Amino acid sequence: MSVLSFKTFCIENYAEYKNLSSSFVFNEFERSGLLQELEESYEDLHGMGKFYLMDFFDKWLGRKTGANLEGTMADTHHLVKTLLIPQVVELLTKNYGLTENEALHKFYNSNIGKSLEDDELGLYGQSALYIFSLLEREFGYSL
Repeated sequence: MSVLSFKTFCIENYAEYKNLSSSFVFNEFERSGLLQELEESYEDLHGMGKFYLMDFFDKWLGRKTGANLEGTMADTHHLVKTLLIPQVVELLTKNYGLTENEALHKFYNSNIGKSLEDDELGLYGQSALYIFSLLEREFGYSL
């Protein structure tokens, strides 16, 4: 599993675990320094079990933000998104020279990234290239 795939796995699974939107979780991970910690401690963390990681994130976010994150939105296709989002992010990095973290930030804070949360829209069933093209349109081809 790549570092990018691991970060996405963590974001999507924590969003599902807490019943929060992925974009909210991404922003909390970024703001608290957890996103950077996932990158720096990848070798130690990527082999840990899901329940260990969820507990680790609860403790990290509680310590860094003082927040008790409780849910606002269900995310039922989180496993599909853990495969789809890294592909979209890789397209952003290759085509626009963004770092992975810059591309993750753009994705999770875009209207398209937020629309991926809405199961009724069915974007989770589309290809990475299609979602990438929607992002290009949203940003006017000038990411």
